[in-house]
Amino acid sequence: MTETFAEYTARLLALAGGADPLEVLGSTPARIGQLIAGRPTGDLMRSPGEGRWSIAQILSHLADSELVFGYRIRIVLSEPGRTIEAYDQEAWVATQRAEGSDPFESLALFTALRLANVRLLRRLTSEERERFGTHAERGRESIWHMTTLDAGHDRNHLTQIERLVAQFSPAGARGFTAAPVKATIDPAVLEQLDVRAGTIRAATAIAGADRLALLTVAFADRERPIVAGIRTERPSLDAIVGRQALFVVNLPVRTIRGQQSEGMLFDIGFADGLRPAFAVPEWPVPDGVRAG
Repeated sequence: MTETFAEYTARLLALAGGADPLEVLGSTPARIGQLIAGRPTGDLMRSPGEGRWSIAQILSHLADSELVFGYRIRIVLSEPGRTIEAYDQEAWVATQRAEGSDPFESLALFTALRLANVRLLRRLTSEERERFGTHAERGRESIWHMTTLDAGHDRNHLTQIERLVAQFSPAGARGFTAAPVKATIDPAVLEQLDVRAGTIRAATAIAGADRLALLTVAFADRERPIVAGIRTERPSLDAIVGRQALFVVNLPVRTIRGQQSEGMLFDIGFADGLRPAFAVPEWPVPDGVRAG
C-alpha cells in the first residue's frame, strides 16, 4: 500500500523519536561504515527481491537525498517562503544505474555532504532554523522540521541496511573488531618512513594479475610509477584518477609483474581484512607534502 504524504511524514517523525536530530545525523555515516565493513561487495549489491533496493542502491539514495536536503536548507535559509521542489527518488536511483554503483563510493559522497550540512545546521540561530519553505507535496516545512524528518529518514534506512546485512552475511558473522595494539616502538623507527601526499594521474590494470594496478602518481619533484593491489575492490580504476592519497616513497624500487614500482600506497583496512580505503588529506594539499 502506498503511503500518503501525511502518513510518510508521521512515520519519519515517529522514527526520529524525539532525539536530537543533529546527533542522529552526525552519527549515521559511521554507523553505516561499521555495518558494511568487511562485507563482500557482491552482498552489498544484491537485491533482496523484485523491486526492492540493495544496500548499494540505498547508499546511492542516501547520497542523493543529502544533496537535495543540503540544497533545500540553503534555499530556505536565503529565500524564506520559497517553494521546495519534490523529486522522484526511484527515478534518480534508476537513471543513475545505482544497482551497479560502488557502495563505498556512495558512502564517501554521503559522508562528505552530511558533514557539510550538519556543520551548517549547528551554526544556525533559533530564528534561522524556523525559516520555512512550502514543499510541493507536503506543505509548509521549516528547516528544523526538515532536519527532524532527515533523522527519521536515516533511522528508516539504517534499519533496512541492518536487516540486509543480517540476511546476506554467513551465520555467526560479526562486524569489525579492532586488533590489539602492537608493541611500543622507538619513535625514531617511525621517523625513518617517508610518507607523502601524491595525486593519482593514471591507473591501469596489469595484465595477468587480478588485483594489481599500475598507478602514475604526481609528487612535487616528478611522477612515480607505483604498483598497488586495489583492483578486486574497485570496479572502476577511472574513479580514483585525480584523487590524492598517501604513499611511502623511500622503499627500495621493486619490479612487480614486469612493472617498476617506486613506492607503496599507504591505505587503511587491508591488515584487518576489510576493503582497503585510501588514507587521504582532509583537504587538497601540494603534492609531495610529508605526513607525520
